[in-house]
Amino acid sequence: MDKISVLIPTIQKNEKVLTKLLKILKKDKVVSEILIINNAIKNFEKIIPDEKVKIYTPNENYYVNYAWNIGVKLLENEKFLIINDDILCCENFCSLILETGILDKETTGLVGLNPASIAQNSRETVKDISVPKIDKHFKLFLEPMPNYMMTGDWGSAYFGKKQNYYSIPVDLKIIYGDNYLLYKNLQNGKTNYKISGLPFNHIHSLSSASPEFSAVIASDIKNSKKYFN
Repeated sequence: MDKISVLIPTIQKNEKVLTKLLKILKKDKVVSEILIINNAIKNFEKIIPDEKVKIYTPNENYYVNYAWNIGVKLLENEKFLIINDDILCCENFCSLILETGILDKETTGLVGLNPASIAQNSRETVKDISVPKIDKHFKLFLEPMPNYMMTGDWGSAYFGKKQNYYSIPVDLKIIYGDNYLLYKNLQNGKTNYKISGLPFNHIHSLSSASPEFSAVIASDIKNSKKYFN
C-alpha cells in the first residue's frame, strides 16, 4: 500500500489533544511522515521530533491556509491528510481511506469529512476528549459533494494528492481555504467526497474562535467574494 504524509497546523491551544492525535497517526502503518506547522512560534513542552514527526516553526503565525500551502510543498509523499489539531480520528484512519482506492481515481479531487459524523465538544466546557472507537458493524461511505460552499467541518480533516492541491490566496488566512480547494477541483472536472460511517471527536473552533482572530476572519469573509462565482 502507498504511504501517506500528514500535515497539522497548530497554535498549541491544547497540546494534550494534539499528543493523542499524534499517537493515533503514528500507529497507522501507511503514515510515514507527520509534519507539524508550529504557528505558536514557541517550543512544545511534550512533543519532540522522531522518525515520523517533523516540526516546522516559522518566524510568524502563518494562520491555517498559508500553513497548508507551505506544508504541502514540504511533504515527502504525493498523497496527504491535512487535519486540524482539535479533532481526534479513529485508529487506522488513513489506512481505511487508502484501502478504498478513492485517491487512486483520476477523477477524485479531495476527500473530507461529513459534518454529521463529527461529535462536537464545546471548547468552554470540554476537559478532555477521547479517541473515538469504530463499531464492529461500521460501514464506510464516500459520498460525492456537488457543492463547494456547504462544507461545515468538512475541512477539519481531508485527504488529497499534491496534483489536486491549489495554492490558497494569501488574503484568505483562516477560513474559506477548504471552500477554495473544493471550488478549484470542481472547476477542473474533479469530484470531491465526504466520509461517512467513521467517528470523530472535535473541539469546535478551539483556535479560530479566539477574539484575536475575529478581525482576520472578518477580512476573510470580505475577501472571499473575489474568488467564488
